[in-house]
Amino acid sequence: MTKQARGIGSAHGKIILMGEHSVVYGHPALALPFQAVEMTAEITPMPSRSVIRSALYEGPLQVTPPHLNNISALVNKIRQDLGMANRHICLTISSSIPAERGMGSSAAVAVAVIKAFYAFIDQPLSLADLIAYADYAEAIAHGQASGLDARLAAYNLPLIYRKGQPVTDLHFESPYWLVVADTGIPGNTKQAVAGIAKSLQSRHPNRKRASQDLIQGLAQASQAFIDCLDQGATGRYQDLCDLMNQAQANLQALQVSSQELDYGIQLARQAGAGGAKLTGGGRGGCFIALCQTEAQAQQVSQALLDQELAVASWLTPFSA
Repeated sequence: MTKQARGIGSAHGKIILMGEHSVVYGHPALALPFQAVEMTAEITPMPSRSVIRSALYEGPLQVTPPHLNNISALVNKIRQDLGMANRHICLTISSSIPAERGMGSSAAVAVAVIKAFYAFIDQPLSLADLIAYADYAEAIAHGQASGLDARLAAYNLPLIYRKGQPVTDLHFESPYWLVVADTGIPGNTKQAVAGIAKSLQSRHPNRKRASQDLIQGLAQASQAFIDCLDQGATGRYQDLCDLMNQAQANLQALQVSSQELDYGIQLARQAGAGGAKLTGGGRGGCFIALCQTEAQAQQVSQALLDQELAVASWLTPFSA
């Protein structure tokens, strides 16, 4: 084991196309790495006491605020496992991924930190270890985490994911464009996941049944979306849009959407998007809109920014 002067790791954000929340219960989800935003972690040696430097916190590792419990626990576990418990380090985190927006920032920072540690000690990192450590951090961050974000950040490839099963590569081509819009309002995946779990365990039979049916509807929409892509996305624009809109209606009924998401999605559709829905945990965060052409996507993006229903917007080809 050779200690380097520094170790650097990076990971990208993610966009869930379909399947958020239903993926927690074993149903398929489709997701893409989002190359427009990135997380970088750098580890350097320190003479005394370990520290973290980031936009969210700067100070000693042992007294990090609660919202960084996942990172401090991950760092401590890796240091213990790698025989570094008595070595002091400085962990510097740089990110262009908006925090708490459903873009996978917690999984991305975990993957970046893990890679940085292994680079620091110049030791090979297996994919299995990378995912295991990322799952550990995600469980602390989100409670009942699906595992999707950790795998997407680790693989950095478009994929179809079912909990407890091997991932499947996702490949498709289309002439369509996707708009990714950030409401600027932090979401809360942990609360959203817990809220659905509570409804599914409700003592009220009607609430429990409604939640079960809504989750099943999300699962069916996700599978139908996969089938459309398998059959060739080109020429299936309206089908894809209808499925996105159906998923959003179910997510609204599950109470994981929000006013700012609903308003932004409504305007995106009015501005020309055929389909639009939240992406990620919801209750704030980001939404996506599918458009037939790049010009149409630019129009939708500009409308969202002009009406101040998005603080940032990105365009990306709808292909994988």
